[in-house]
Amino acid sequence: MFQKSLFFVPIIIAFYACSPNNVKSDAAITKIMDSAGVTGTFALMENGSGQFTVANLSTYKDSAFAPMNTFFALPTLIAFDKGFINHSTNTWVSFDSAVYYQNLIAKIGRNTILKTIDSLHYGKGIVSADSTNYWSNGSIRITADEQLGFIKKMYFNELPFQKRSQDLFKKMIVKEDNSNYKLSYINAEDINSNNAWWVGYVEENKHVYFFVLFTHQVKAAATADTKATLLKNILMQQGFLKGVR
Repeated sequence: MFQKSLFFVPIIIAFYACSPNNVKSDAAITKIMDSAGVTGTFALMENGSGQFTVANLSTYKDSAFAPMNTFFALPTLIAFDKGFINHSTNTWVSFDSAVYYQNLIAKIGRNTILKTIDSLHYGKGIVSADSTNYWSNGSIRITADEQLGFIKKMYFNELPFQKRSQDLFKKMIVKEDNSNYKLSYINAEDINSNNAWWVGYVEENKHVYFFVLFTHQVKAAATADTKATLLKNILMQQGFLKGVR
């Protein structure tokens, strides 16, 4: 049995406090999630106004889950700073490649990882000694609000990493880039827990909107929606991906 580290990951203060004045609940998003057979939460923040559109606000603010492979953003940024990864988007390895990131984390070293988690106030919990799985086994957990805060800080180069490292990371997580919009995100899925994360942003008409989607699969989809299309279905329902937002 793995022993728990005495290192404590402090509870982070919410990045963006929601209030009745800046939050709009949208039941249509919940319906899309229901049709896909999932529960969870979705939040969208317009950077310019600070307005939120949220489905399941209490889950967004108060429920914490394992970050799963979205955690790999941390060792990737550390590795860029230290030169462990070649500074080229051609060297990008998908977050699905868990073995690659397990080896990268081992190369970086536990102490450096723990110090980074501490300096970022990343999530909460006690990091277990299982260096191959603590981001998925529930020993550290993170809220959707904290995930959104992390990706927003990274977008504006506000994390304690070199600007070059954050700029390279932004290039690597671009999923679609055309004349109408640019869609960037990190995501993770766990077949054992049936949980999934999408954390990123969409840029249209020189405006950026940050989003986070957490889902728990509870039943087979009632429609043709799949995990791969759920995020885009929600974004399109919100008026994105058409170049008119």
